[in-house]
Amino acid sequence: MAAPQSKVLRLGVIRGGKIVEERVLSARHPVTVGTLARNTIVVPASDLPDTFTAFTVHGGAYHLCFEAGMDGRVQDDRGSVELSALVAQGKAGKEGKGHAVPITEGQRGRLTLGEVTLLWQFVVPPPEPPRPVLPPNARANHFKSMDRLFATILTISVLTHGGLYVALANTPMPPEVTIEEIPDRYAKVLIPDRLPVPPIEKKEEPRASGEEKKVEEQKSEADAKKTDKKAETSEQAATRKAARSAAVAKAVQSKGMLKVLGALGSGSGGGAVADVFGAGGGMTDVATALSGAGGVAVTSDPGAGGGRKGGGQGGAASIGDLATSGGGAVAYGTKTEVKVTGTVATEAAEIDSSDIDQGKLGGFVRARMGLIKACYENALKRNPNLRGKVVIRFTILETGGVADVSASQSSLSSPEVASCIMNTMRGWRTPFRPGGPVTVEYPFLFTPSN
Repeated sequence: MAAPQSKVLRLGVIRGGKIVEERVLSARHPVTVGTLARNTIVVPASDLPDTFTAFTVHGGAYHLCFEAGMDGRVQDDRGSVELSALVAQGKAGKEGKGHAVPITEGQRGRLTLGEVTLLWQFVVPPPEPPRPVLPPNARANHFKSMDRLFATILTISVLTHGGLYVALANTPMPPEVTIEEIPDRYAKVLIPDRLPVPPIEKKEEPRASGEEKKVEEQKSEADAKKTDKKAETSEQAATRKAARSAAVAKAVQSKGMLKVLGALGSGSGGGAVADVFGAGGGMTDVATALSGAGGVAVTSDPGAGGGRKGGGQGGAASIGDLATSGGGAVAYGTKTEVKVTGTVATEAAEIDSSDIDQGKLGGFVRARMGLIKACYENALKRNPNLRGKVVIRFTILETGGVADVSASQSSLSSPEVASCIMNTMRGWRTPFRPGGPVTVEYPFLFTPSN
């Protein structure tokens, strides 16, 4: 491996006997020559190929590349050697279609490519030109170049917004409001406490002296009439009551069945009441006739003709002796109401999100199972054999509320139970706060207890 190079490669391009370009390559990289613009040295409108690699880099050292038929030489302090002689001596190795010979910093030479000749040598890199520095009075000052009004507004805005952020960051968050507190808060806002209404003082309009006197006389006459009426009521109460009772009895006797019973029969001078309760008894008053009745008379009528009814023989029977045929004695007791109860069980719910815990949701529903059981027992009173399964589908919102409540499956023969459960669940507010709406299907099993 060649020693590290401290010099750089200098190239001169000769075309038509004139130097058309000179390059100093400070970086160690391959050198290409051709007509394309991507080459290191571009020679347009020439007989050169599109691209040809004249120098390669191996291990940090340059290698001169050439092909058969190219003219060139390598020269150092000991003399010059043609490229063909290097190939013959075995100093040029095979590389691609041609050969390559390593060169050192103490060598120089030329390489002819058609009408273009490359002269190369190693030179000390030229010093970098000093960086131009402006005088102090011409240098820019950031603070002096800034707009003072803009800088002032920007500073005030930063301080104001920073202070507001610090104040809001140190402000404690209000506690979360539970469902039990919401109605009271809304009630206080919507229905404020009513202030007591001060009593209204009635103002009497001034009256003339003659008008006041007339009013007082009218009051005196009214008080006197009330006193006379009270005295008359206390004295003649018994007389008026008796007269009224007699008038009512007279009016009733001329109406309905009492008028028929008081009418005269066709065979005697008594009334129909006398025909029923006895012959010639002389009882024409219904109350008097019924006062002597001691039971129910069961008569037999062998004639069954148009004669007078009730003339046969019969025996007296009291109400206690009457009984229904084909059964036992009728028991008389206090009216009681049979209590109908049922049981409500649950199965595992189907939840389409991991944000809702199965156990916590089950505990929340069991805490409100009394309302669901009441819906079932109300329907159980009408149908004691009512049993089955109802699957309620509902959606838990981000706020914890319940929406889209419906019965996705029901084997109960009473749709009123499912409707009651849905109305009950619409008012629920769960403690869950999912990231989005979560659909739940919750099954309930209903079984009568007695």
